[in-house]
Amino acid sequence: MLVLGAVIARLLRSGGFGMFVQQHMQYPLMAAAVVLLIFGGYEAIAGVREERRDAASVKRSTGPTIGWLLMLPLLVLVAVAPTALGAAAADRVDAYTPTQTNSSYSPLDTSKGPVEMRVFEFLDRALWDDTRTLEGAAVRLEGLVVNDPDVPDGFKLTRFMVSCCAADGIPLQVSVHAPSVALPDDTWVVADIVWRPPDQPYHSPGGPSSVEADAVSVVEVPDAPNDPYESPY
Repeated sequence: MLVLGAVIARLLRSGGFGMFVQQHMQYPLMAAAVVLLIFGGYEAIAGVREERRDAASVKRSTGPTIGWLLMLPLLVLVAVAPTALGAAAADRVDAYTPTQTNSSYSPLDTSKGPVEMRVFEFLDRALWDDTRTLEGAAVRLEGLVVNDPDVPDGFKLTRFMVSCCAADGIPLQVSVHAPSVALPDDTWVVADIVWRPPDQPYHSPGGPSSVEADAVSVVEVPDAPNDPYESPY
């Protein structure tokens, strides 16, 4: 309990917990770490007192040695730096297509430069906005590179949508056409893009299978953000 509480506290302090769960889980994790440290400390102190009082009894009640194998997952968490879901996970799961969430969309103000936007919102507007507020507007997205044969002159900018934890992550993807950019999978980038309107509606027979955009600029980000996932909430 002490080690598990310490590992959770370490992940909270470093921000690494965001690689495993959504940011809104921060406070429940804090509470869990406190409870584990308190009860773990209490059990440790009680064990020491019991051993001093009756060492033979404590030795007879010791659990099986194989129980120490439960420490292995914790040692892995301590020794290995956490990483977010990446290209390998995106290749195993079909990309998510947002259902319609709005009946109206506000115009985008590009007077101060590209509009920063979540990948989910970009896809939502592209797929469902009949007023086409995205058309001609420069938008800034942050995500990771997933190279795909379906986009030979670019890549799929990807961000995972997570409801609770990384186990339920589903990729959100925009096909970005950037002929001059060649980056390896899992590279985090900030991309200024312009939506490429489809020749046919997305939801019509024979319509495009993915949302496409043209890159204005693509800048590599050295490290993944502490909050690599998007939340549907």
